[in-house]
Amino acid sequence: MGLIHGRARRLESAVSICLLSILFLIGLGVFIKQFDMDMSRFGISTESDTGTIRQPPLRSIVPAGFEALSEITSYNPENLYEKIDGKASLYVESGFKELFTQRFVSTSDESLWFELFVYDMAAVRNAFSVYSVQTRAEAVILPAFAYAYKTGNALFFVHGRYYIELVGSAESGELFKAMTEVAQKIQANLTVDDDSRIAELALFPQEDLVPGSVKLYLANAFGFEGLTDTFTARYQIDDETITGFISKRPDLQDAQAVAKSYYNFLIENGAVVKNTAGKTLEGKIVDFYDTTEIVFATGPFVAGIHEAQSQQAAEKLAIMLINKLSKAAKAESND
Repeated sequence: MGLIHGRARRLESAVSICLLSILFLIGLGVFIKQFDMDMSRFGISTESDTGTIRQPPLRSIVPAGFEALSEITSYNPENLYEKIDGKASLYVESGFKELFTQRFVSTSDESLWFELFVYDMAAVRNAFSVYSVQTRAEAVILPAFAYAYKTGNALFFVHGRYYIELVGSAESGELFKAMTEVAQKIQANLTVDDDSRIAELALFPQEDLVPGSVKLYLANAFGFEGLTDTFTARYQIDDETITGFISKRPDLQDAQAVAKSYYNFLIENGAVVKNTAGKTLEGKIVDFYDTTEIVFATGPFVAGIHEAQSQQAAEKLAIMLINKLSKAAKAESND
């Protein structure tokens, strides 16, 4: 009996040692993964779908008078919430692949530091979407970049498939100069597709358009599932701020179906048909809880006005959109 108990105890000890060894190896793997500083995985040195692209090392983007305060940290869709708790779902649902972050500090004043966030969003439209829907109210547009703005202590911009944030510890001219330098170096050194344009942005009339106000909602625009890839823009018309929207569909039939579905969605949720003086917008305008909604289809485009306080200003912008989109649809049909 003692022999049996002895063997049992030795077996239990062996099993315990094996389990502890396995747990140790797992922990070691997680540790190595967390602190893996392989520069080829950072946004400044990356791989494209067409093969490896050699990029300058990280030191090439460190601004003058600053040094790295931390190592590079990366996050994936599974653990992004650890870095941006509360907003992770927006990024993941918009095509997020990986985030790289690092902090830099002034060599002359340690209270001045900023953190760089490089979000790989897989496509320029995804990057523009998360950039645009989070644009701060105090944003100041930066014309030197394609899509960029600054606030008191931060700089935000889109570079191809990447959405990039630089957030400083304080409002400081020195910090903003350093962050601008980093942004310029990223633009110059981080390879992206040659064509990073978003064609729909050119469809909005420029007259009365509020600069930097265009946003892209990839899904569920205005709470309606049928409105995907929907761009909105704000206009200042007759002292009123009006929001127009455009969603390009595969063809005319799809556009008409989506426009009708959205119109019915409004009616089902309490909207009431409104009259209009002109025939162009007849049957396309509703009163939705004391705001004016307009929806129509022109060629492959669904477009309209969302929650306008002034029907007159809403109709004015709707006619501008119809004229602009009609020309675009005609040009496409002639290609």
